[in-house]
Amino acid sequence: MFSNFFEENNKSRSVCKEHLLNYDVLCQADRILQRLKSFYKRYGKDLSSTDDDTKIRKCLLSGLFVNAAYYHHTGVYKTFRDNFDLSVHPSSVLVSERPKYVIFNEVLGSSQNYMKDITVIESEWLLEVASHYYVDKFVTS
Repeated sequence: MFSNFFEENNKSRSVCKEHLLNYDVLCQADRILQRLKSFYKRYGKDLSSTDDDTKIRKCLLSGLFVNAAYYHHTGVYKTFRDNFDLSVHPSSVLVSERPKYVIFNEVLGSSQNYMKDITVIESEWLLEVASHYYVDKFVTS
């Protein structure tokens, strides 16, 4: 995981540059991870008991469930809320992956509408985490 690499190299800007990693983005990701860890600790949860990121992704989904989108056969993502067309930003590590379901934090508008801060999710989580919102929506695996 990025945090192991980042910590083992003392959060070195030069090591990031050497490995073609964006130092500022890694710092932001590290701050987010530390914040998530503090939330887990505050609520008596043990995040270190597993390397599985499912708990974190479900946690993000619980706050961003209205920003869920699915990959459409036309090559764009569509939001569940209003079928709004979105694309993965070209700088995203997910640009070539095309996961089936994602959540996003914000949309950047230019010639296209690009999702920012994307997290891959599983379709069944939508009903598990936000059934009150998705009960009338069509969600399949």
